[in-house]
Amino acid sequence: MANIREVAKRAGVGVGTVSRALNNTGYVAEETRQKIIDAVNELEYTPNELAKQLFRNRNGIVGVMVPNLEHPFFAKMMRHIEMELSKHGYKCLACNTIGIVNRQQSFMDMLDRNMVDGIIACVDSLADFEGRKGRAIVSMDRNWGPDVPIVLSDHGQGGRLAAEAFLRDGCRKVVQFTAGRKSETTNLRHEVLAQILQENQCEVITIGTKWDALSYAYNKSIVLQYMDVIQEADGLMTNDIGAMSCLVVAQKMGIKVPDQLKIIGYDGTEITNLTYPELSVVVQDCGELARNCVDMVLDMIDGNEPQTMRKIVPVTWKQGGTT
Repeated sequence: MANIREVAKRAGVGVGTVSRALNNTGYVAEETRQKIIDAVNELEYTPNELAKQLFRNRNGIVGVMVPNLEHPFFAKMMRHIEMELSKHGYKCLACNTIGIVNRQQSFMDMLDRNMVDGIIACVDSLADFEGRKGRAIVSMDRNWGPDVPIVLSDHGQGGRLAAEAFLRDGCRKVVQFTAGRKSETTNLRHEVLAQILQENQCEVITIGTKWDALSYAYNKSIVLQYMDVIQEADGLMTNDIGAMSCLVVAQKMGIKVPDQLKIIGYDGTEITNLTYPELSVVVQDCGELARNCVDMVLDMIDGNEPQTMRKIVPVTWKQGGTT
């Protein structure tokens, strides 16, 4: 297998010139560039990715922080982020943050020590976070401050789609489960849902859950805890896991879905296809969310300032058998 020195010799240039041409890191005359391209093709030279990253003072790794990799939405996000990074020759270093002390701080320290080139954060920022300070940091669905670009789903549209579905089905009393923490991004879906339903004389009952309530067990327990409230309603919206739990519990209690209770899941991950009937869901586009997160963080790694500080990705409605 040819190496960079052989390419340089064939093209009649120095190794540094070949590196500049391959990495696009400096001026190379067009005639010289073409000689290098011809030499690369003739020798079938494939640049070593690690060597390329080291030459550019990078390690080719992006840190990705998620609350819980067992959660289907964050597992799907992680899969798409990894695939997008791989397309650009990058690897990802992933971590769960819930229940693990100082995990976020350790990733920020790794960024400061150049152990990772950038961070995609699907979690809340640290309490003492003082801004990006030129570092490559992108947030997904969480507000990290005015200088950190954020990629998020159009949760206002999501709340509207769910509200319209409930109204089409004639619902008069809807229960929704919200995250306990206050978030101007993810909780927007619940605010819009409540506003539209109340404007149409539909009662809305909002139940707050723990801010880190991402486990299957917790979601089932919260449904059981409030089942007396749910029994008096004719509509319910929550995340995919909660919606699946509600469907199972309702069926066990003899509540007919969707005749007596309409259920809408929010996220639209693949697990919603496993129920009977299949859940009606608001679908977040994980592929597009991941692509935008990766494009933004790599652009900053290349030394560019963010072209936009807020990228909103549309959601879609998927009709199932629970509405």
